This record gives sequence, C-alpha cells and structure tokens, in this order.
Amino acid sequence: MYSISHILSHSPVTAVTALAEQVLQHYPANAVTVISGPRVVMVQLRMRESVANSVFNAGEILVTETRLELNGTFGFGMMIGNDPSFATALAVIDAALRLPGDPHADLHTAIHALGDQLSTSQRRQFAAANSTKVEFDVF
Repeated sequence: MYSISHILSHSPVTAVTALAEQVLQHYPANAVTVISGPRVVMVQLRMRESVANSVFNAGEILVTETRLELNGTFGFGMMIGNDPSFATALAVIDAALRLPGDPHADLHTAIHALGDQLSTSQRRQFAAANSTKVEFDVF
C-alpha cells in the first residue's frame, strides 16, 4: 500500500483541496496561522548511484511549499511545480493528521479511498502499457 504523502501527492488537486476544506470547517478562521508560504523554491534532486551506492545531486526542481499551524499543530505541504493551493491543502491535512487525539479520523478513510483509486488507475495504465509488450523470443 502507498504512504499517505504518496497518495495525496498523486491525487487530483480537487480531491485534496476538498479534504482540506472539510478539515477547516471544524475551526474558526483564526485557527490557521501561516508560518511561511505558500512559496515557490528550488530544491536539490538527490539520487543514489547504484554501483558505488553514493548520493549525488542530479539537479534542481521547482516546488511549492507551505508551513502552517492548525490549532497550534504544525503542518507542512510540498509539491512539485507551482500550485500554492495544493501545497496549502497538503499542509492543512498534514496538521490535521498530527493533532492529538486524532479528531479527524475520517480523513484516514477518505485517504484510503483515494489510495484505492490511485491503485486502480495505475493498474489500468500498466495493463495498457503491457498490451504493447514485444515478445523478443518469438523472433
């Protein structure tokens, strides 16, 4: 199964922002304090060379990141590209999942459903690509 961050980062923006809005409905407007962002930054893309097992910087990638507090709990969101609303939604969900007592247990169910949709989509893509596979031993 996929991690929560993998599921959310590969889910449609509309689904992730809807989850964040669902969380924010439970709090007054002043419950969210933006620490930094959303801002667009460049980060190093680190890769591992498989023979020598050494790490090197393959280049830089553009990301959008947001740091905030929801009801006093830290949340962080980062995604590849320039999408401030997506990064902020990820930060809200991250903070909601970190809140003590797990007041947003329903998020786990929604994220699990998004993970199932992601698995189904990736299986379809693999099947479509696999149908074009060439059997070289037939030659």
